[in-house]
Amino acid sequence: MNFTSEELNYLIYRYLQESGFHHSCYTFGIESHIHRSNINGSSVPPGALISMVQKGMLYYYVDMTLKDEKNGENQNNHNNLENISLIDSIGKMSELSSGNLSYGVATNAKNDQQLTPDSQKKLTKDSKREENSDQRRSSESDVHSNSIHNSEIFAIKWHPNKELIATGSSDGTAKISQPNEVEATVLEHYPNEIDKRQPEASNGNCGISDRYAVTSIVWKPDGSQLLTACADGKGRIWQLDGKLVATLSNHTAPIFVCRWNIDGSLIAMGSADMRVTIWDSSSYEMKQCCDHHKGPVTDIDWQNVSIFATCSTDRSVAVCEVGSEKPIKSYEGHTSEINVVRWDPSSNLLASGSDDCTVKVWNLKQDKCVHDFRGHVRNIYAIKWCPVKRVVSCSCLASASADRTIRIWDVDRGICLYTLNRHQSPVYSLAFNSDGRLLASGSYDTAVNIWSLENGLLVRTVMIDGPVSDIDWHKDNRIVAVSGNGSSYVIDMRKNY
Repeated sequence: MNFTSEELNYLIYRYLQESGFHHSCYTFGIESHIHRSNINGSSVPPGALISMVQKGMLYYYVDMTLKDEKNGENQNNHNNLENISLIDSIGKMSELSSGNLSYGVATNAKNDQQLTPDSQKKLTKDSKREENSDQRRSSESDVHSNSIHNSEIFAIKWHPNKELIATGSSDGTAKISQPNEVEATVLEHYPNEIDKRQPEASNGNCGISDRYAVTSIVWKPDGSQLLTACADGKGRIWQLDGKLVATLSNHTAPIFVCRWNIDGSLIAMGSADMRVTIWDSSSYEMKQCCDHHKGPVTDIDWQNVSIFATCSTDRSVAVCEVGSEKPIKSYEGHTSEINVVRWDPSSNLLASGSDDCTVKVWNLKQDKCVHDFRGHVRNIYAIKWCPVKRVVSCSCLASASADRTIRIWDVDRGICLYTLNRHQSPVYSLAFNSDGRLLASGSYDTAVNIWSLENGLLVRTVMIDGPVSDIDWHKDNRIVAVSGNGSSYVIDMRKNY
């Protein structure tokens, strides 16, 4: 049996993606030219690399047992199968090899679960569960899918006033479309010469070029324009008819996040070049460049028209004001990369989620965090504040993690209200509906789960045809979700409401 370096690289790429190592995944994808691969990603199940490593360890154990039986040695000299570690297996294989063994390198993720026969059985069980759920993927009358992109979709947003959906994809385009309509307005981010030279990506690839992947999208608050951020280091402003209004060029590395302020007068963008730029949305000129971070900027959130928060892989959170050269507040306390920051819409509280498995809540009036929420055992990918307090009579914060759970925190009392644990893979996205009664979560297990905030119970599960990368609620209680296979899904929750 042979496998190519291209195949191995793809499995490693998928492992990094599924485990939440987004920055490593992006860099590895560029250096290994994953976007040129012809591998059909939809045929590769989640956890493929881990499954192969587990099977290799099982093969090694069986091989050693048979050799001992043949040589008449005592089999009790070997550890129990559950106690055999990957490193021990590699070490023993190297002792027995004739020097022809080649080695790879893997990162040390301290929170990775141990590989045991039980976990292997669970993988098989989960795989069967997913196969059995296929009949639910497109059969529900109030779930409508639409294939609109050639590769993974990173972001999706309902228009604030119209029946329009905006999507941003790794295929180098953003699109504006009506729900359930195939026709769309295409916003091309790659040069025309690239378009002519590069063939369209096949299903499962990374798009025309990772250099032009659309990483973030957001509607202007009045809905008149769409802002997109791109891996080429440029922001772009578009009209609804697809006309490019302005290109915001200053960053020297991919932009991870773009945000309008509350009244739409200013734009903030954060990049892998460790800078945040502020732009005037009328003149399209840069007003300010903030270089207070020492690592890539991973998220930005505006509190009002002039104050915004930023976070970075440098483990810090900063609160900045337009016009001020230095942050008005700098928070430290996380011990690993910070992935997300969000303001509570009704107070001066700011929440941050990190790879250190904690969610911290900060107050502008204090220098240290007021809450240090612990309970997750893997990276935090998303956090969302409940928009209203009347559902559970407190300030609620939801957090999603690679540990496959969502936690609902009572910020007033500093406790965990619910742990929602029905997902089978890392949870990447969260969204509350407008009155805060329902929470939607999207996971790599291809499930969109809808939860009741009143009691923490699962209201509904909808399986789609790929990992769920983003979700958004419409004001009339419809959910839109997107997946890695380039499709969008509209889930009508009005009959459940």
